Amino acid sequence: MPDNNSNGNSKTKVAVMANDVQHIKNEVSEIKQMLLKQYVTKLEFEPVKRLVYGTVGIIGGSILVAVLALVLRGA
Repeated sequence: MPDNNSNGNSKTKVAVMANDVQHIKNEVSEIKQMLLKQYVTKLEFEPVKRLVYGTVGIIGGSILVAVLALVLRGA
């Protein structure tokens, strides 16, 4: 003989899971909106990256040349 309580319990579990799925959908939607509004894409970041890497390369190269010049002068 089936237990009526277990049938009601199953319906409750399904309702809770449906509510959880809806909550997850809402959270994913919010995260997508945040990503579109607040974060920079790779394409947008590429010029900044090139500028910074170029500047660091020039500064690092000039320091290396200055140290090399000091070493060669001292020898």
